[in-house]
Amino acid sequence: MNRDSITPYRRLRSLFLTIAALALFTVFLSHAPSLMNGYWQRILNLIAINAILALSLNLIYGITGMFSLGHAGFMAIGAYVSALLVLPPAQKEAMWILEPIYPWLLNLNAPFVVSLAAAGLVAALFGWLVALPVLRLGGDYLGIATLGFAEIIRILITNLAPLTNGSLGLKGIPAHTTLFMSYGCLGIVLLCTVCMLRSNFGSVLRAVRDDEVAARMMGINTFRTRVLAFTLGCFGGGLGGALMGNLITTIDPRMFMITQTYNILMIIVVGGLGSITGSLIGSVLVTTMLEWLRFVENPITLGSLHIPGIPGMRMVIFSLLLIVVIIFRREGIMGMREFSWDWFFPRPRAKKKAAEEAAEVCFDNVLELQDVCLRFGGLSAVDKLSMAIREGEIVGLIGPNGAGKTSVFNVISGFYKPTSGEVRFLGRPLSGLSPETVCRAGISRTFQNIRLFGTETVLQNVMVAQWVRQRTPWWMTLLPFLFSDVVREDSAARTRAMMLLEQLGLDGLAEEKASSLPYGAQRRLEIARALATGPKLLLLDEPAAGMNPQESAELMQFIRRLRDEFHLTILLIEHDMKVVMNVCDTIHVLDQGIHIAQGTPDEVRANPQVIEAYLGAGAKEGV
Repeated sequence: MNRDSITPYRRLRSLFLTIAALALFTVFLSHAPSLMNGYWQRILNLIAINAILALSLNLIYGITGMFSLGHAGFMAIGAYVSALLVLPPAQKEAMWILEPIYPWLLNLNAPFVVSLAAAGLVAALFGWLVALPVLRLGGDYLGIATLGFAEIIRILITNLAPLTNGSLGLKGIPAHTTLFMSYGCLGIVLLCTVCMLRSNFGSVLRAVRDDEVAARMMGINTFRTRVLAFTLGCFGGGLGGALMGNLITTIDPRMFMITQTYNILMIIVVGGLGSITGSLIGSVLVTTMLEWLRFVENPITLGSLHIPGIPGMRMVIFSLLLIVVIIFRREGIMGMREFSWDWFFPRPRAKKKAAEEAAEVCFDNVLELQDVCLRFGGLSAVDKLSMAIREGEIVGLIGPNGAGKTSVFNVISGFYKPTSGEVRFLGRPLSGLSPETVCRAGISRTFQNIRLFGTETVLQNVMVAQWVRQRTPWWMTLLPFLFSDVVREDSAARTRAMMLLEQLGLDGLAEEKASSLPYGAQRRLEIARALATGPKLLLLDEPAAGMNPQESAELMQFIRRLRDEFHLTILLIEHDMKVVMNVCDTIHVLDQGIHIAQGTPDEVRANPQVIEAYLGAGAKEGV
C-alpha cells in the first residue's frame, strides 16, 4: 500500500470503529434504565454533565492557557436561566414568597431544548463581557479576577429575589435531564470540540497557549482568540449548569460555591490538561470515586474495630489520592495526548525528500526607516536611525551588545511603537501597527531565543503560521462536515506546510513534537514557520547563535537559498562576523542606538569607526 492510500484507509477504518463504538454505547444507554437503579443512572448523568463542564474549562485553561476560576458562576447562570424557562407559571407564582416575581418572568416558558440553548448563550454573553476587560490580565491575576466574578454572580443571585427567589432557591424543577439528553448534549459538545481542535484553528489556540509573543508574530490576534475561547468555554459552563439543575430538580446559590470550580479542575488535572480524552476519563474517575468514597463517612466495623463516621472524610481521602496522582503523574493520565484507533495498528514512517530551485532577484526599496527614535524614559535605544533595504538584498545589522539591534527589529515588527520617525514597508507606513497586522502586511521574524509552540507537532507549527492567510471563519470548524470550505482550506494549508517542510528537509519530522527536535532542526523549523506566513521581508535574529563552525557554514548557504528560492528580502542580526561578511550584500552598524556606518562587507571591514566600536583591530586582516 503506497503512502497516498494510507491516510484515506486509516480515516475510513477510524470512522468505522468510531461508529461501531457509538452504536454499542447507544444500545447500552437504551437498556440502562432497566439494568440500573435510579442512583446509578444519576451517576451516569453526572459523568456526562461533568464531562461537558470539564471540556469547556479545558478549552479555556488546558487548550488556550488561561487560568480561570470562575466556572461555577457560569454554571449558576445556566442553571437559573434554564430553570426559569421550564418552570410552569403556577409553580413560579407559588414559589416566590420573599418578594413577588417580575411580571414579565411569570409567564415566560419554553421547551427544555430551547432552555438549554438559552442557558449556554446567556452564560456565553456574560463570559464575553467579562473577557473583554479581564483577559488583558494574565496568570494569577486572571484567576483572581474570574474568582471574583463567580462570587459576584452568587451574591447577585442571593439578593435579586424577584428574579431568582433569593436564598430560597428554586425547587420542583422538571426532571428533563435523562440519559439520552445528557449524553446527546455531551456528544454534540464533544463533536464540535474535536472538529475545532483538529482544524488549523485548534492549532492556533494551542499556539496562543504555548507562546503568545510568537503567535502574534505569526499574524494571530491573540487577544481576540483568547476572548473567543473563553466565551466558548462559558457556553459549555452554562449548558452543564442547566443540565445539572434539571437533573437535581432544585438549585440555590450555595450550590455554586468555588468548590464547584475546584471539582472541575480536579477532573481536568487528573485526566490531563489540554486533552479531550483526558477530560472524559477524568470525568468517569472523579465522579465515580467521589460517590464510591461516601462509605467512609458512615460508621465502619472491622471485627472488633469500630470506626465512627466522619463527615467530609471522603473529600480528605480523595484529596490525598489527587496529591498522589500529581506527584507520580504530574501531567495527568493522558497528558496532552488523545485517544486514537491508530494505537492498535502500526503506522509507516514518511521518507525524507529534498528540493531546491533557483530564482531571479530584483532590486527596489522594500523597507525604509526615516529618523526612527525609540526611547524608554531617559534611555535612547534607537537614535534617529535612517536606512533603506532593497528588494532581494540580504542585509546585516551588527553592533556590540546593547547597540539597539533587537530594538530595531521590535520596532519594524510592531512590538514597539517608535517614539518618533517613520517605518515604511512597500510604501505603507507601519508605525503603530500591531505585530499581527505587520505580519499580514508581509513581514515575519525569528527570535534570538527560539520560540516554538513546543507541545505542537512540527507540521502544526507551520500550519499555525498559515492561519493569517486563511479565509474561512472559526465557527465553521465546529461542524466541518457542513462546510466544505473549511475542510478544503485546512487540507490546502496542510499540503503547503508539508511542501515547505520538504523544501527545508524537515518532512521526516512532521509528526514529531517541536520541543523534541535538536537545536539545528528547531532553528530551521522556526524559519519554516516564518516562511509559512508568506512574507516578503524576513527578519532573522541571530540565526547562528549556538552553532559550531560547520553548522555556521551550512547556515550561510541556507540563507542565500532562502533569498533565492523564496524570493525574499532578508534583514539579519548576527554576531558571527564570518556569517555576516560572507552572506550579506549590505551591512548597517549600530553603536549605542546610533547608526555609525553602512556599506558592503569590504567597506564596513575597513571603516575605522566600525573597527574601533565593534570589529577590533583584526578586522582589516579579514574575519
